[in-house]
Amino acid sequence: MLCSAFGLMVTLAAVLLFAPRAYSQTAPQEDSAHEIVANLDAGRAVIAVAKDGIVVATQENPIEPLTRPPAIVELAGDRIAVLFGAVDWWLLEERRELSQLETQLPSLPSVEGASSPILNNESPVNGEAQDIERIANRLHGQLNWIAGHIHGDLHLGENQPIVEMLLVDYAHDYGPEVWLIQYSFEQEQQQGDFWQTRALQPQYTQLWPPEKGQPRGLVEVSYPSDPSSPTLEQLLRSDQRISAALASQPDLRSTAESILNSELNQVTAVNAAALLRVALGASASPNTRMVEAEVNEKLGVGWFIRPPAFSEAPGTIQARPPGAPSLIAAPKKPGGPG
Repeated sequence: MLCSAFGLMVTLAAVLLFAPRAYSQTAPQEDSAHEIVANLDAGRAVIAVAKDGIVVATQENPIEPLTRPPAIVELAGDRIAVLFGAVDWWLLEERRELSQLETQLPSLPSVEGASSPILNNESPVNGEAQDIERIANRLHGQLNWIAGHIHGDLHLGENQPIVEMLLVDYAHDYGPEVWLIQYSFEQEQQQGDFWQTRALQPQYTQLWPPEKGQPRGLVEVSYPSDPSSPTLEQLLRSDQRISAALASQPDLRSTAESILNSELNQVTAVNAAALLRVALGASASPNTRMVEAEVNEKLGVGWFIRPPAFSEAPGTIQARPPGAPSLIAAPKKPGGPG
């Protein structure tokens, strides 16, 4: 089963939803057992759809030494993805990476997947819907391949997301759009403590544009989801640390007022990006890492803060992440009828 770096948890669902950490899973391969460790991209993503660009800022929730900010990944077609959850998978005994979704996502091979009626009904541009679906199905194929290495009981709740992805772009003849795509694992017990694991079909939710009559403010997604945690918009209204940081910056105070009044279409991307950096930085612990990018309809993708560097190349002694959880007993490989 998966375990936390701080010890075994009662259920993985509780770990994923409320306290995600570095997980380990022992899995048989031929006659030997290999431990799989998944490190998390955890934290929040805040998206500001400004009048001349879409700004995406992510901030880590440093619940583990190896936790990274949710990854912003540049894709073809002037589109970016934001990845949350178990995105970095390692085979510890072999000291090599099993899969690094952040680096693999732009070049994952095409796979056939089920068509999403929600996506096809809600996207007004069929070509854009097909592009989103292709990206989602490629990630699903990779997650299904990873799932094939997992043979211990994960104690998963129904449809608990193990990975989430935001897709942000400008749809031709439509405008800015933001989609949330969620991936869950499903398990079936074969014999004893040996389980088969597979990735369920992705679930789609459109976050932008908002429904008619709804506020056109910031879009925010957190992993793990915590309804009790205030959003950045709520913090802009009441957090004294942010108020103090904006006290000497009238342009950013004006930007904040426009956002709170659902007037993002009057805000430039540069000012929106500056406000997100100041507000997120003021409301977080010192040295909390951020990544920030912009999707511009004419100029494509640009960076305000680039992602942190990746680990050493797989195969080196340094490739095993420091502080990874200790090994646990391997599940027994099922035998024949008996």
